[in-house]
Amino acid sequence: MTGWVLMSQFLSGLTTAMIYFLIAAGLTLILGVLKIMNFAQGGIYMLGAYTCYTFIKLFGGTNSGFLLTLIIAPIAVAAFFSILEVVLMRRFYGKVPLYMLLLTYGILIATYDMARMIWGWIIKTAPMPPMFRRTLAIFGQPFPAYNVFLIFMGFFMFFLIWFLIRRTAWGKKMRAAADDREMTAALGINVPIVFTSVFGFGAWIAAMGGALVAPMAGMAADMGIDAGITAFIVVVIGGLGSLPGALLAAFICGEVLAFGILILPEFAIAFMYLVLVIVLIVRPWGIFGKPIIIK
Repeated sequence: MTGWVLMSQFLSGLTTAMIYFLIAAGLTLILGVLKIMNFAQGGIYMLGAYTCYTFIKLFGGTNSGFLLTLIIAPIAVAAFFSILEVVLMRRFYGKVPLYMLLLTYGILIATYDMARMIWGWIIKTAPMPPMFRRTLAIFGQPFPAYNVFLIFMGFFMFFLIWFLIRRTAWGKKMRAAADDREMTAALGINVPIVFTSVFGFGAWIAAMGGALVAPMAGMAADMGIDAGITAFIVVVIGGLGSLPGALLAAFICGEVLAFGILILPEFAIAFMYLVLVIVLIVRPWGIFGKPIIIK
């Protein structure tokens, strides 16, 4: 096995890791602030991919059309789910957690049916933008330019999310609402608006992940279910509500999957679940999570 084969698998694993991170980052944010496990996150990711496909076809598959699509498609999906949060989900905050789990699962199934009705059963792939239909030389070997772009976008999104959470007034309000909703409301901050913005931002992140993966992978209505499962695995491994944990866990899962394909291709996906089991045994609260003390 040559050094380039190992490097190629590492870069492929890193590409996959960035996709995993974008799916899980929004879920981590929503979980950390709203304290809900959003089963619909995979459906948001799937709609982001299909919406990207629609806009890219509308704009003729041009470079400028693709860049414009990366702006429009995630915002459109995030706006739709923000309205859904206001109209439907907000009514279930503070109630039995099982209600929210069932509601978000129902939304996931609804997005699955919606995708089948709008885009049909046939697997679709968005056209690759012309500027990415080439390879880049890495250590003298070719590597797809779009994969490099995906890796860059993954790290860019991580720093963007971190900056918005830690260095902006909105981030301070969000963290305050996550720590103590009642006290935050007493200080004059509109907590429902903060919650809606957090949910919308989390949806935007997942939709961006779907939009970015659209030109390189086939799209099917059930891709949201698989993405949702992966997101939960990443979040649990990294630690509930931890953004750095989500990035590290996505990296681990991506590389385990990439190198697992080299070792035992038919069991590659099982290695990711094995990592989950090991983490749950050694550190049940996740790599960067905090243990919950029950008094």
